[in-house]
Amino acid sequence: MRWSRSVKTEQAMIAFHGGAVLLSLVAAMVWPREGQAALMVPLGDRDLGTVLRWADSEQAQLLELDTATGRVIARVSSHQVLVSALASGIMPVAVSARGCGAGETP
Repeated sequence: MRWSRSVKTEQAMIAFHGGAVLLSLVAAMVWPREGQAALMVPLGDRDLGTVLRWADSEQAQLLELDTATGRVIARVSSHQVLVSALASGIMPVAVSARGCGAGETP
């Protein structure tokens, strides 16, 4: 009985660590870097108005605004801006947008 409990504990720890590694890889792929474009996805009951109020308060540079679909792409100026977006209920997801390539200016 004791042996099976330790095996289950080890399996749970391996699963936990595997999940943490997977989450880290996904975050590294979708988390925008400074200067990169980010799709601002409102979470929960947030809407386009929330994103626009956040962008105005942070003076975020909007690269694309589609009011029909509620899609907002903004340039990320710093990690502080990302934290501010999360605190406002907005998930920033790294995307490729016009004006975000090397040497391009929007």
